[in-house]
Amino acid sequence: WFLFGSFLLIISLAVAFYCIIYLEWYCGVSDYDNKYPALVPLATATFVSAAICFNISLWHVWSFFTPFILLTQFMGLVMLVSLLG
Repeated sequence: WFLFGSFLLIISLAVAFYCIIYLEWYCGVSDYDNKYPALVPLATATFVSAAICFNISLWHVWSFFTPFILLTQFMGLVMLVSLLG
């Protein structure tokens, strides 16, 4: 579960960096969610799936604290990526 969650998180981050760095900064497309409507749902679906996979894989480590710890880490990641855009 952990490797699959890591793979999904990499896909989600790759889509986010593609939107922010390539489309917005390099190509100058500021409204990429209208021009490429499938990118935002793809990034959201892979991010939520990664969160579920990480919760399943790390449940035996942190028990019922797992969702709270991962929520804090994922929100930190979202805030870090949002600083770029």
